[in-house]
Amino acid sequence: MSDCTDDVGGNNHPKTSVPQTDSPVECPYCGFALPTETQHRLHLGLEHYDRLTDAEREAFRDTYRTEEAGLKRFRIIALGGVVLLYFGFLLMYALLAA
Repeated sequence: MSDCTDDVGGNNHPKTSVPQTDSPVECPYCGFALPTETQHRLHLGLEHYDRLTDAEREAFRDTYRTEEAGLKRFRIIALGGVVLLYFGFLLMYALLAA
């Protein structure tokens, strides 16, 4: 595995690691290496939005919306799990305490 860190332009990026068999996607503005194209598009939009072309901005928006939808679904499922766990324990307590 190769470790990639970058401190170009005052950016303090976290240490990343990409397997030797994979090729990282590097940011053309700061050289930060990312393992997937999706993470690369999100990085460009969050860190270098003012430098992007209209097509790159639209790709960022689409990727951001997709990521947001996935996170929203995860939050709903996690909340449902917590509610089920809570009521499961409540039911078990009611049954065992009686």
